[in-house]
Amino acid sequence: MRSPRLNQQIASAFGTSGDEPLEHALAPLHAAGLSGLAANFERLLARVDDTYLKFAPVQRAAAKAKHLLDRLDLSGDIVCEWNLVTRTIRGSTVWKQRFGAAPHDADKPISEWSAWVHPEDRVLVNERLNVVLQGRAPLIEFEHRLQAPGDEWRWWLLRGRVAARDDQGKPTRLLVLHRDISNQKRVEAALLRAKEEAETASRARGTFLANMSHEIRTPMNAILGMTELALDTTLDDEQHSYLTTVKSSAEALLTIINDVLDLSKIEAGRIDLETVVFPLRTTLSESIRGLAVSAQRKGLEVMLDIAPDVPERLYGDPTRLRQILANLVGNAIKFTERGEISVQVSVLRRSGMSLYLQFAVHDTGIGIATDHHEQIFDAFSQADASTTRRFGGTGLGLSISDLLVKLMDGQLWLESEPGQGSTFYFSVRLATDRNESLPPAPPASMCGRRALIVDDCPSAAELLARMLQRLGIETEIAGDPACISARLVARRQAGEPVELLLIDAGMPPPGGFALASALAQGGGGEALVMLLANHGQRQELGRHGRDAIRSYVVKPVFEADLFDALKTALGVNELASVELDELVIDRDPADADGQSEPLAVLLVEDTPVNQTLAVHLLNKAGHRVTVANNGLEAIECFETQRFDLILMDLQMPVMDGMEATEKIRASEMRRSWFVGESQRLSYIAAMTAHAMEGDRERCLAAGMDDYLSKPIRREALDQLLQRAIAHRSAPKPNWSDIMRGWRN
Repeated sequence: MRSPRLNQQIASAFGTSGDEPLEHALAPLHAAGLSGLAANFERLLARVDDTYLKFAPVQRAAAKAKHLLDRLDLSGDIVCEWNLVTRTIRGSTVWKQRFGAAPHDADKPISEWSAWVHPEDRVLVNERLNVVLQGRAPLIEFEHRLQAPGDEWRWWLLRGRVAARDDQGKPTRLLVLHRDISNQKRVEAALLRAKEEAETASRARGTFLANMSHEIRTPMNAILGMTELALDTTLDDEQHSYLTTVKSSAEALLTIINDVLDLSKIEAGRIDLETVVFPLRTTLSESIRGLAVSAQRKGLEVMLDIAPDVPERLYGDPTRLRQILANLVGNAIKFTERGEISVQVSVLRRSGMSLYLQFAVHDTGIGIATDHHEQIFDAFSQADASTTRRFGGTGLGLSISDLLVKLMDGQLWLESEPGQGSTFYFSVRLATDRNESLPPAPPASMCGRRALIVDDCPSAAELLARMLQRLGIETEIAGDPACISARLVARRQAGEPVELLLIDAGMPPPGGFALASALAQGGGGEALVMLLANHGQRQELGRHGRDAIRSYVVKPVFEADLFDALKTALGVNELASVELDELVIDRDPADADGQSEPLAVLLVEDTPVNQTLAVHLLNKAGHRVTVANNGLEAIECFETQRFDLILMDLQMPVMDGMEATEKIRASEMRRSWFVGESQRLSYIAAMTAHAMEGDRERCLAAGMDDYLSKPIRREALDQLLQRAIAHRSAPKPNWSDIMRGWRN
C-alpha cells in the first residue's frame, strides 16, 4: 500500500508488523485455501489506498486551516463563513464562544447576527455589505457597534470578501473577519477629549494673554510716553536720572510682556518668519553696538568676529536673528562680572542656495553646571534659584531663542563649566544672494604698511590684527605700554618704521591716553588711532594730544568703523574701495517732501492720559489733532470735516474701533457717488494695546490701513505719520473704475 496511514491501520487491525503489513495479514487466507477471498480483499484495500492518496492534500489543507484558525484565535480576530444560500453563519469555535453558542450548536442565522447590530449602524452595515456582494469592491472594511447576548455594546471592525460564486456569478459564500476594537475606541475618545480640553485651554490662555496684554499696555503707553515727553523738558541731573530709571524699568517690563507673547505665539505655531534681503554685518553690528553699552558699564570687552567668507547680503528674518542674538549676548553680559564677551560667525556648510551659519557667543562669566544644561532651555527656568535672586530675569529668553532657532532649521546648544565661562552655539539656515560677489581685494596702497596694536586684552588685539591683515597691513601686538617708545625708535632705526599705532584708551597709565600724550610730545610721526571704550571718552581727546590723534573708533570695533578710522588717519581715499557695497533699499518718493503740510488727524481714544500723550506727540510733530472719545463721536466728527489720518483705538465704550471703521468706510463709499470721483479714503490706523498674533490682520480686514501697537513709541509713530503723508500725496483713485470692477 502506498498510503502510510492505511498501512498503519492494517497493522493495527490484524496485529502484524514489518514493512508490508498487508502481506502478513493475507498470509493466513492463502494458507487456508482462500486465495480468491484474499484477492478480493486486496482489490478493496487498493481502492481505499487510492482514496486515501486522493484526499491527502485536502487533509493537509484542513490541518493548515486549523493551524491558521488557532493563530487567529490568539490574535483576538474571529473568522466565520456566511453561507448566502442557506442564510446561516458557520463560525469557528472562538466565534461561537464569543457570541454565546456552544461548540456543538448549529450554525447561526444571519438574521440573528443582524439583530445584534446597533440600530444606528444597520443602514451602514447593509450598504457596506452590498458593496462587496454586488462586486463593486473586492474587499470591505468598516466599524460598527454590536451587542451580543449577555454583553454590552462594543465596537467591532468587520472585514469581508466573497469566497465563492455560483454559475451565474452570484455570491454563495462570504468570508468574514471580526475584530473587537472597543478598547481602541475608548482610547481614541479619551484622546479626542484631551485634545478638545487642550484646545479649550489654549483658547482660554490666548484670550487671557490678549486681555492682559491690552490691560498692561494701556497704562504702559502713558508711562513711557509721558516719561519721554518729560525727558525732553528742562531737568536737573537728579530729575533726569529718576525719569531715566522710570523709562528703563518700563521698557524692561514691556520686554517681559513681549517675551511671554512671543513664547505663546511660537508654541501655538502662530509665528511666521520673514524672508527679506538684509546686510548681515550691518545687522549684527547694530545689534552688538546697542548691547555693548551695558557691557561697557561693567568694564567688559565686547567683540564681533565675522569670518571673511561669510556673505554680506543674505535672505532671512533679520528681526528674529537679532532677537536670538540679543537674548544670548544679554545673558552673557548679565552673568559676567569681568573679562570679555565675543560673538563669532562662520559658515557651517552650504547646500544649494541655502547657507548654514554658526554663531558662537562666548563669555568669561560664572558658567553653568553640566546637569543644568538642558534645564535652562525650559520656559521660566534658570540654572538654579540663586541666579534668579542675584541676576533677575524670567528665564524666557533661552526658551524663546531655542524655539526660534528650530524654526530657522537650526539648533542651539552650549558648552560650559562652573567658573569657566559659557559658550552658546546656534546654527541657522539662510539663503544666499544669487548676485553675491567675491570680497574685493585690499587696495594696493595699504599693502606693506606696518601697524602696532597696544591693547591689554589679547582677544580684542588679535581680532583687530585679523581685520588689519585682511587689508594687507603687517600687524604686531604689544601688551606692555612701557616699552612702546623704545620699540618704535628701534623700528625707525632699522628702516622699518611703524606707520599706524592703535592704542586702547582704557588701559591704565603708562598706556591709554598717557601713552598717546607721550608719543605726541616725542613727535615720532606715527598715525595714532585711539580705541575708545565708550563715547564719553571723546571728551578726553582734547586733553591728551588731540592734534596727534588722527582718528578714533569706539569699541566694540567693527570692520566698517575701523576702515573709516584708517581712511581718516592715513588719508588714503582708495580705502573706500574695500568697503562693502551699501545695501540699497527702495524708498518711497513721498518721503522726500515729508512735512510739507501738516496732517489733519482724528484721534479716537477713550483714555484721557493716552489722549494727552498722543496729542502732545502729534502737536510736537506739527499736526492738527481732533479728539473723539469713542467710535460714535468719531463718526460724528468724520461727517463734519475731512481727516488725512484717523488713529483708531479698538476697545472703547458706546462703539468700538472695528464698528466705527466699518461705518466710516461705508460713508466714504456713499460720498464717492454723491460728492464725486476725486473723494479720497482716509488713512485709518489702529492704535491699540492688542498685540496678539492675528490682531493686525483683523484690523486690516476691517478696513484699516495701518497698525500701531501700544505702548506708542515715538519712532513707530513717526514712521506711521510718514506713511500717512505718502498716502495723502499718492494718485487719487478712479472710483468709476473701482465700482465698475465690483459690479463685474
